[in-house]
Amino acid sequence: MLEALREIQVMSTCLQFSPQYSLDIALRQFATFGTYVNPEKNELLSVLKELIQPVQEPRQYFLWGAAQTGKSHLLQAICNQLASTDQKAVYLAVKELENLDSNALKDLQQLDVICIDDVDHILGTKEWDHALFQLINELRGANKSLVMTATLNPNDVYTTLPDLASRLVWGPVYRLNSLADEQKQDAIQAHAKVRGFEISSEVCGYLLKRYPRELKKLVELLDHLDQQSLAQQRKVTLPFVKSVLDNAI
Repeated sequence: MLEALREIQVMSTCLQFSPQYSLDIALRQFATFGTYVNPEKNELLSVLKELIQPVQEPRQYFLWGAAQTGKSHLLQAICNQLASTDQKAVYLAVKELENLDSNALKDLQQLDVICIDDVDHILGTKEWDHALFQLINELRGANKSLVMTATLNPNDVYTTLPDLASRLVWGPVYRLNSLADEQKQDAIQAHAKVRGFEISSEVCGYLLKRYPRELKKLVELLDHLDQQSLAQQRKVTLPFVKSVLDNAI
């Protein structure tokens, strides 16, 4: 069994796409396009949302950027969006696949949309390079979609196959940039809204000043506050936040 990234809050499904393999997809429930803050205001979200529409041509996108720029969020948002359609999608967190062999990429062309997170973690070894090279060719021939992420620009990634290097940039390449504090505040408030509560700018400012500024960590704090708010039947005010987090962390 090939296991994707597991989170505290997940939506799990299992796709049987080969006699040899089954794949657990574990997605964060609130990883959606609505909770993603895009600092560039470019075409990226529109392009990725269009993956919900089947087309008779291959589509490939490469997203790259530093940690905490929302790469994993976007891939999971794609799969969450497609969960309500007839299209079959898969999210692969290759950091979790490194201890397995390159057969992990076999038969994926039977699916409609393949999302491979941190692909640079498997590039540069002969077996994985050949497997990814074959997968890209198969998806292109079958008119399927592929979205990959990496921390490096695909033009700077080392591969053992020159032909693979050229295939990584067959489609558009997008760079994701880190969020400024005000954009992180927008993201926190968007996450609170989909969870069913409001969070003030004052509370956001307190969280950003007092706790790690990694958005993933901030969202984890938000989940804790949400749980405590429901348990205590209290609004998420600054005094409430201080009492909950100061006692818990």
